[in-house]
Amino acid sequence: MLSISLLFLLVTLGSLLTSLTGLGGGTLILAGLLLFFPPEISIPLHSFTQFSANGLRTGLFFRHVNWRVVGAYGLLMLPSAWLAARIFHLVNPSTLKLIVGIFILASIIPWKIKPKGEPERKTFVLLGALSGFMGVFVGAIGPAVVPFFNRLELNRDGILSTKSAGQMILQLSKILAFTGAAGVDFIAMKDHIGILVCGTLLGVILSIPLSKKISDQRFNLAVNLLLGFISVKVLYEGVSELFFSA
Repeated sequence: MLSISLLFLLVTLGSLLTSLTGLGGGTLILAGLLLFFPPEISIPLHSFTQFSANGLRTGLFFRHVNWRVVGAYGLLMLPSAWLAARIFHLVNPSTLKLIVGIFILASIIPWKIKPKGEPERKTFVLLGALSGFMGVFVGAIGPAVVPFFNRLELNRDGILSTKSAGQMILQLSKILAFTGAAGVDFIAMKDHIGILVCGTLLGVILSIPLSKKISDQRFNLAVNLLLGFISVKVLYEGVSELFFSA
């Protein structure tokens, strides 16, 4: 019961963070899932939390979405996710922990590379193909694509809603790929999915009154510290299992 409550809390916090700042929440949710499930279960489950959260945000800010960007982003997403799901079972779960742990660490590093100018549509087509493929293996691809969406010449609501719509399509592509190409039985995990989706939607709802009453900087600092701790734990487990297990 305690573990379920903790998982619900982590998912709600992650969803709240994403809704407030547009950053880090999906990574936090994935990191939380890795505390309870192996990566080959955590990553497919993570798709449902992100699909529900991004779907709700897209609905709330529907009129601000730049659908041309979203269409370009989603053009090659399903085929690339399907290809990745076909080989998902070939990746050692311990290696998957290393990949995800490294990706989580990379997501909290303040990179100084800041390209200027609005990305071209073909950039989003390529970005979507890479997101579909890599998302199957690392789960939370958001930190890698946010800089591209942030360069769009849109207001804050436009950027957040366009990113949410793109991520909604990404997660739907992953769910379809995991089901059809990797044979993941989501029906057997329906109870966990229900808990995760409820926590995710609660986080989005809580973010509405809090959006102008909390410091993004302090909130991000606390979450980054938590992400750093969890990523080190996941990396330690992956290294131990790969090189030191009997």
